[in-house]
Amino acid sequence: MSFLPSRRSVLAAGACLPFLRTAGAKATPSSAYRVGAYTVTPLRDGLFPLQPSMIPAADNEAGRVLLTRAGLPPGGPSPEPVNAFLIRRDERFWLLDAGCGTVLGPGFDRVTTALRAEGVRPDQIGTVWLTHLHADHAGGLLTQDGRARFSDAEVVLQEREVAYWSDAGARARAPAAMTPFFDTAQAVLAAYAGRTRRVTGQAQLAPGISFLPLPGHTPGHAGLLIEDGSERLLIWGDIIHSRVLQMPHPDWTVIWDADPAEAVATRRHILDRAAVEGLDVAGMHLSSRGRIIRDGSSYRWEEREVAGADSPPR
Repeated sequence: MSFLPSRRSVLAAGACLPFLRTAGAKATPSSAYRVGAYTVTPLRDGLFPLQPSMIPAADNEAGRVLLTRAGLPPGGPSPEPVNAFLIRRDERFWLLDAGCGTVLGPGFDRVTTALRAEGVRPDQIGTVWLTHLHADHAGGLLTQDGRARFSDAEVVLQEREVAYWSDAGARARAPAAMTPFFDTAQAVLAAYAGRTRRVTGQAQLAPGISFLPLPGHTPGHAGLLIEDGSERLLIWGDIIHSRVLQMPHPDWTVIWDADPAEAVATRRHILDRAAVEGLDVAGMHLSSRGRIIRDGSSYRWEEREVAGADSPPR
């Protein structure tokens, strides 16, 4: 089984855009919004054609019913957003993840263009925070010829993440289809050698911003928690790949989870926390900002309305 999308599947995802709009999953990300003094801007890198087989427990009648109810083709693909986030405060700019770049083929590599649309040049990004080193999050750090795309940026990520992707034993134990992911991760670490800072646990990254370790998807997978005054936002990385399939079935794992059991435990923990605390949530594979509602052993997504006053002046 290939873990990378084919050109045909990317085209199929594009053909599903009318279904996405019907289902309420926006083809473009929501506008920028404020979290205290911070401005958070989702940057859409592209749409990933998620096949039901990539969530094996969904590759059955139950999964087909959920896709159909969402207005999507029952056999897939389900076009899921791939996002990065620009975070700014005054004249400082940070980037959270960087999208796919060119490593996953056509249909991606739009983060740099999205940054320029926000009036930000790549050389103005001083720091890139990485939730993890999967290709759809770190590939955009590289140019097509493998050089550092953000020439002045420091890359910050969890120590466990660097250790895993640098471990020859982990690479040997992983499925052969994961080899390109190890190649990309190691290329990123090489391109930013000397400009990579490793942190551990709930490290503070900026005033009111900290990493939140969320292991399982990868050993060093982490989200970003922004807290400024009474306002909070959790950008949870890859806790959810398919809102339609995994909110009602949080035990359904994706084929990219390094430790599926730990990924399920982490997902349930953070979904519960988000629901109890009323956290605003965003993610790399969510089309909007929202909140989590507990529904028995399942969860529901409640989209967060963005009022005009919530968007920053341009």
